[in-house]
Amino acid sequence: MNKVTILFGEKVTNLDASDGDLLGDVIASVDLPVEQPCAGRGTCGRCKVMVEKGASGPDEIELEYLTESELSVGTRLACRATISGETQIVLSPIEVYSNKVFKASSRHKREKDVPLGLAIDLGSTTVAAYLTLLDNGEVVAGGASLNQQRVYGADVISRLSAAMQSEEHRDRLGRLAIASIYQAIDSLKLSKNILKRIQTVSIVGNVAMHHLLVDLPVKTIGVMPFQPFSKKSIRNQKGLLDGVFGEHVEVRIPPLIGGFVGSDSLACLAYFGFYESQEPILAVDLGTNGEVMLTNGDEIVTASTAAGPAFEGVDISCGMRALDGVIVDAELKGDHFEFETIGDEPPIGLTGSGLMKVVNELVRAGIVDHSGRLLDNEKNLLGPIDRINNINRIYLTPEKNIWLTQKDIRELQKAKGAIRAAIEILLRELKMDASELKRVILTGSFGGQLDIDSVIKLGMIPNVSPDIVENTPNGAGMGAAMFLNEVGFLLGEKLAEKAVQVDLDQSADFHREFVEALQFRKEGLLT
Repeated sequence: MNKVTILFGEKVTNLDASDGDLLGDVIASVDLPVEQPCAGRGTCGRCKVMVEKGASGPDEIELEYLTESELSVGTRLACRATISGETQIVLSPIEVYSNKVFKASSRHKREKDVPLGLAIDLGSTTVAAYLTLLDNGEVVAGGASLNQQRVYGADVISRLSAAMQSEEHRDRLGRLAIASIYQAIDSLKLSKNILKRIQTVSIVGNVAMHHLLVDLPVKTIGVMPFQPFSKKSIRNQKGLLDGVFGEHVEVRIPPLIGGFVGSDSLACLAYFGFYESQEPILAVDLGTNGEVMLTNGDEIVTASTAAGPAFEGVDISCGMRALDGVIVDAELKGDHFEFETIGDEPPIGLTGSGLMKVVNELVRAGIVDHSGRLLDNEKNLLGPIDRINNINRIYLTPEKNIWLTQKDIRELQKAKGAIRAAIEILLRELKMDASELKRVILTGSFGGQLDIDSVIKLGMIPNVSPDIVENTPNGAGMGAAMFLNEVGFLLGEKLAEKAVQVDLDQSADFHREFVEALQFRKEGLLT
């Protein structure tokens, strides 16, 4: 056994490990954060750590993803490098960009007798926390952290697979969920006096996040027919957040709707008024999983589809999660792109929203056809297409530090195709036509910042008027805030009973709809 030292900020962790143990496994064993969006398969190159001492030499995967300068200072991939002798590893703090922004309110500071609540949206990628006033439900602060379960992969299927492999992984995933919630609460920077005034916490999430958090068996959602072990609400999950709150604080877990349609979708239904609407509404919560919700003004149907991680920037050549310098918007002007980046920093990569806008601009310019094929364009916009390792690549910046490949475009097509197919199946379920929709809502950290024009023109949603489409980043979190009081919690339970979950894998039409939806909408041809 070898001594391993892991440095994370001011925290120093010492443990023993054997030669050949993967750095990622060693780091995860002590619940420290390391990003592994591809679940350690060596296909994303994101799990970078710094090795100051020890470890095996770089393999061919690391040589592909890491530059000479990175290797010279000890940068390694945690999914590839292994322990070799006494080893010391340095972890970088994980930054999280949060769009949980609210109009500043200080009433909770002035009126110190008003009780407070905390709403948590436990997302697969981002965990959001919202401080609320319990007397009127006003949300006064929001913050976010990265879900530390990403060490087991960006998608819930990878995490469920790990949980079913061993109790050790299962227990660790539960602890990582709670640690992520603590980090989200810490991001609010609440004083001890404010924390003491919190009386109720509500936590929403998809079915996988829910089961891993409250320690329910996950086998039923990992295999056909992919249904929850239990959909029941939990009035008070005592002891769940003992690390922050005392026994007087109620931790409420709202009910689930059905297979992979969790309490986060339930929260969206509540916040967007599905329970009282008399007109057709479509809501889509976009992320690694896509939840689709539809009402005709009476019935409510829901579905979940594995959109894949492309919306989160995973499996995209220059894809990144939201950080300073990552592209969120783009416009092709003549022979060059003009970008909008987070923090107005020089562009370093593409978010999912940036990817959507770039592809839409390439389709508009004729560089990508409606089938998704990257073309050699006669106008020579952006320069010629390179072919590297048998993959077509087009550069988006003069410096050639950001590019898009044919594979990237296909990944986006699969993600948006899954969403569109789910929408079409639900419309058919309620015998509706898209022209009947009066309101279309794109929500979630990703959906809430998408360019509406691109979403429509690329065919991810039906060809409706942009005037009825809206972005709302915080739908699940705002709904979770509604569940903090008794009236709201009862509403959630009634909505869970009323909403019907549609099994897309049981639909004979889903595959056909998916194949048709892979195409980008071309005016007059695909609607």
